[in-house]
Amino acid sequence: MKYFILLIFGLISLDLAAQSDSTHHFTISAYSDVYFANFTDEREANVLQEVTTVSPRDERFGLNIAQIGAHYQSDKVRGNIIIHYGDIAQATWSEEFRAVQEANMGIHLSNDWWLDAGFFATHIGTESFLPKNNFTSSTAVATFNEPFFQSGARLAYEGSERLDFAFWVVSGYNFFLDVNDAKSLGIALSYQLTADLSLTYTNLFGRESLDGIAPSQYRTYHNLYANWHPAEAWYLTVGGDLGTQTNSDLDNPNASALMYNALAVLRYQFSPQYALTVRGETFQDPSGFISGVYTTLDAGISGLELYGLTLSAEYRPMEQAYLRLEGRLLQTSDKLEIFDNGEPTNQRLEMMITMGWEIEKGWWW
Repeated sequence: MKYFILLIFGLISLDLAAQSDSTHHFTISAYSDVYFANFTDEREANVLQEVTTVSPRDERFGLNIAQIGAHYQSDKVRGNIIIHYGDIAQATWSEEFRAVQEANMGIHLSNDWWLDAGFFATHIGTESFLPKNNFTSSTAVATFNEPFFQSGARLAYEGSERLDFAFWVVSGYNFFLDVNDAKSLGIALSYQLTADLSLTYTNLFGRESLDGIAPSQYRTYHNLYANWHPAEAWYLTVGGDLGTQTNSDLDNPNASALMYNALAVLRYQFSPQYALTVRGETFQDPSGFISGVYTTLDAGISGLELYGLTLSAEYRPMEQAYLRLEGRLLQTSDKLEIFDNGEPTNQRLEMMITMGWEIEKGWWW
């Protein structure tokens, strides 16, 4: 809450400094999501489930997220701060700044160019980590292994109705406080091909190994996805990632490792209140440079390799609120029995019920 109060005073100062002919927009936002979940993977009470971003506690009523934000926009400056709490933050966020989802400000440079700096949610990924921004509440395993947050600066072009572009310099892959003195570079490019079809590409390049460690490990990460609305009731999202890291292959440590993932989400909107969504996913990181490594049945080690299928039913009593019932099956490769259903197994069934709402209130002057 002290961060929120400090932001209010900061925004007041920005307002006093802005030119009198500027347009000002100040918004307060709030969002909350609660859940009950059940997994066939048996774990001790309140232990978070493996590779799970949303609703990660078994047989518990839980709080996925409660967040509040303040957002200021004028012709010359802008700023955001979002404070959050809950199991999503517990499962995924920075230990040093667990309560801070975003804290950044920007200045208008010229024409349609802005420079922003601070703490941000990631620019990479087909899905958002927030259920309210997705067709499903659960997220794919790929999303769990992508960055969630980043610190750095963004140079953004916002002068086109069809094109959005941003160049990023950030601390590293999923860091607020980096582990080395190198910086990572990336872009975010989104283009509206037609009224019903958009294409987005993001990437990140940087050194992920510690300072002084040889050989160095350089990571490249690419994300590409398309959103298509081919008919009134149908929505389709198809996306995937491709990543490499030098000197990281499990079989040959001097070789580069490769990983990839993909997902497809198909939604049918029966009415403004009711919808049904199905998602298929695959995640393949045999060397584990993104997912980490697991012990295999033959006493070796391997990165995560799995497939998943999700079915979600949604009811919206109003546009800003939802109730979702979801079921998912995850299955790893035969050699990776990372789940436990009375005995080690390579399958996990999960069910969750989530309820969420969001609200925004804005003022203009």
